[in-house]
Amino acid sequence: MTVVRANELDFDVLDVGAGEPVFVFIHGLACDASAWQPQVDDLSRDHRCVAISLRGRGQTPAAGPFDVEQQAADVAAVLDVLGIASAAVVGHSLGGLVALLLNALRPGLVRAILIADSPVGPRGFDGAALAGRILEAGTTGPLEPLLESFWAEATSPETRERVRNMMLGCPHEVAAGMLSTPVPPHRLAELVALADKKPFMAIWAGRPLGDPVWLRDRAMFIRQEPVAGAGHFVQLEKPAVTNALLRAFLDDIERDPRPQA
Repeated sequence: MTVVRANELDFDVLDVGAGEPVFVFIHGLACDASAWQPQVDDLSRDHRCVAISLRGRGQTPAAGPFDVEQQAADVAAVLDVLGIASAAVVGHSLGGLVALLLNALRPGLVRAILIADSPVGPRGFDGAALAGRILEAGTTGPLEPLLESFWAEATSPETRERVRNMMLGCPHEVAAGMLSTPVPPHRLAELVALADKKPFMAIWAGRPLGDPVWLRDRAMFIRQEPVAGAGHFVQLEKPAVTNALLRAFLDDIERDPRPQA
């Protein structure tokens, strides 16, 4: 791991490999950079891969605010410090929203976007109720029902335990903060429209967290790939399939005929 000083904070960053395009991996709610470890291990053979543990996760200090807007700004700042001018940005779950917000905030930094089972759909995103329950409880215990909804029948006990330890080990104020800023439906539609101006891909679990039909109706060029038998943590449950889809996405990036800013 590398320590990157950005936005007056020391971020815990995995930065390995070499080659273009650079891949930047963003984890989801209450997770950390290790949620993308199988993809970093594979893709770093041919590409520079950067995985960031956001505020309060991994070894990054828990200095607020923790909301998705701040996370997008933090990712941009880390990439600036690392000298990365353009990257394929990959976000899991809530990290997919961060990727979309990053693209709106700093479009020149984002060459392509891949979201993995992210909460995109007609209702937008609003985690305020869950954030309130977490703050009231003073623990991440209220995440337990959400965790149980993530698993597929084939999800291994090892993956369940790994994810459970990662998410429930998150400081409760960090988890609540990550859920605290809603993305209303009209804003989410705008973010999707902006993402659709460049290579854009969505990977879905067997029971998608978001709405692939809604996304298809709002993005003309998006490529969507369901992964049969996978739960929400598709990248950990089906790493070989996820890695293959990421490598296939490289062809979309290289062949995209639209000029890049």
